[in-house]
Amino acid sequence: MFAGFKYETIDLKNIMLDERNPRIVSQTPLTKESQIIAYLYDNEDLETFVKKIAQDGKNLGAERPYVVKKGNGYVVIEGNTRIAAYKILTGILSPPQEYHASVPAIPEKTAVSLSKVDCSVAPNRDALMPIMASAHFGAGDKSKWGYLGSRKAVYDELKSGKTVPKLSKLFHVSQAEIRELIIEYELYLKALSLSWTKQEKEILLRPNLAFNPPVRFLQTSGHKDKMGISYDTGNLKVLFDADAKKKFKHLVKKLVVSPTKGLGATASYEAVFDDYGPSSASAKAKAGAKKGSASNTSGGTSGAGNAGGKATGAAIKNTLFNYTATVNNALIKQLLKEAKELKCNKFPSAGTFLLRNIVESLLTHIIDAQMANKKGLTLDLESCLNLCASNAVNLPNTDKKVLAEFRKHHLSYLNLGAHGNLVPNETRLFMARDAIDLFIKKYA
Repeated sequence: MFAGFKYETIDLKNIMLDERNPRIVSQTPLTKESQIIAYLYDNEDLETFVKKIAQDGKNLGAERPYVVKKGNGYVVIEGNTRIAAYKILTGILSPPQEYHASVPAIPEKTAVSLSKVDCSVAPNRDALMPIMASAHFGAGDKSKWGYLGSRKAVYDELKSGKTVPKLSKLFHVSQAEIRELIIEYELYLKALSLSWTKQEKEILLRPNLAFNPPVRFLQTSGHKDKMGISYDTGNLKVLFDADAKKKFKHLVKKLVVSPTKGLGATASYEAVFDDYGPSSASAKAKAGAKKGSASNTSGGTSGAGNAGGKATGAAIKNTLFNYTATVNNALIKQLLKEAKELKCNKFPSAGTFLLRNIVESLLTHIIDAQMANKKGLTLDLESCLNLCASNAVNLPNTDKKVLAEFRKHHLSYLNLGAHGNLVPNETRLFMARDAIDLFIKKYA
């Protein structure tokens, strides 16, 4: 991986900031270093990092910045925030006017130290992409690029002329996941292209915007068809039918721009679109008149890992799940059949045990289908979650994150509840169910 790399000590003034830095999630290209500095102050807390360097020194314990040659100088590909801080402290660059007073004065000795930087010089940008991806895009321990940043990084490389197989190698993920990341960013760009007020557009342009809820909503079986949206994965395009853009705008507004309390990624289609179109008022009136409609709500609250959602509309009658398995697995089909009938508000102990069995059985099915249990491990729920989090199992990072959050927040409850070490309760059960609901729908 490091063939062609070399170490050099480079004058700080000869190192330029990277306008293609994946942390810069901006629809307006930042071509000047002053613009990049302003962005890092506003969105990456550069002010705090500048003060840290001023106090602690040259950040000697950190990894060398990675740079590539450009003309008579260099561009820093990995380590932009650090180089930006060095330039601010040495006076090579200035912060935005409102931050001038916050820049600490440093001794001359420190300024001299910062003026020369030990760097790893890569032969080209492509040689650095696997390193950057493993640190910020995959399972690395450094700060992540973020939801939009990681997808924009892939999208920008695609637009630069790289093919999907090439991107798969660069980012160390499958071609299927590369296509998924590009489609998700295409969805975001489609959302930006719609008609919004100035205030709404500003929300959508926030670099840290959580655009995950509408993407996950569309992953639920049947939702894209109802909205008139389809994905052309061959040409990496999002296609809209006649009325689909209006529906998509409605979805984005309710889940992202002006989030409706109680709605999230796992909400039902009916819950999101109950106020869509001219007939929505009469439809809501009819729904309110139905006997018992006020009592048919889930006892659960949103749990970690479900992007702020709640139980889907399919589960509003206190059942565990209310959809039929399509996977070719008799056990999973039987378990989900029982899940449609079990009233968890009356039988939370049985519901806890059943939920544990469903998750364990589905993960085992995924592992077996991919022949991922190379060591022949005994697969209980915890070992299934651990194996699915590893590189042995090929799942999108978004799904692995759901499983990681589920393990963190709900594994202990399911284990203790199923084995009779605590008294199960419906609220805790529904939290666990809500956190894994969309994953079960997607794979069962």
